[in-house]
Amino acid sequence: MAELESILIEEAKQDSRAFGELVLRYQDRLFNFLYRMTGNREDAQDLAQEVFLRVYKALHRFRPDAPFRPWLYKIAMNLAINHAKGRRPTALLEEDVPSHGPLASPEGTAEQRETQQAIRQAILELPEVYRAVILLRHVDELSYEEMAQVLEVPLGTAKVRLHRARSLLQEKLREAGIKGGDHELQHRATAHPTLPG
Repeated sequence: MAELESILIEEAKQDSRAFGELVLRYQDRLFNFLYRMTGNREDAQDLAQEVFLRVYKALHRFRPDAPFRPWLYKIAMNLAINHAKGRRPTALLEEDVPSHGPLASPEGTAEQRETQQAIRQAILELPEVYRAVILLRHVDELSYEEMAQVLEVPLGTAKVRLHRARSLLQEKLREAGIKGGDHELQHRATAHPTLPG
């Protein structure tokens, strides 16, 4: 996979069709990350376009031996944080497609939706840097090493930020009456990492 991506990146430096393939490969995940960072669909769409524009302009400087995904997310995270300076996201994210089996009760489905909404709102209330690490790790499933690259910090610092972010999030969830701690967070956050189109 990494070798194919390296070839695609090298081709994208000279061919806009190959760059289009890169965009197709990452656009949904990137939009979801930005949407969860901003809490606003239009802002996320605008920021995603800006990310890809910046990547396109800077692709000729990208080192082929460097991992692409952390570089992409670093650009996205920085744009989202800069966008959010001076304003806090207040809108609730729309609901994900419910994750229930064919035998799920309406009460269980409603409770699950409420829990997912409380988690989304608690994530939106985190400071941007903590929101980013929660999303990078639990939704976009970046490794600790990739997170450290995105954040431009040592590996230990990335782990500490994630620990602090989880602690803050657990506190917010307890205040909202959500039980289950970090296991619940990880299960709920990754149950449906994509948002409805």
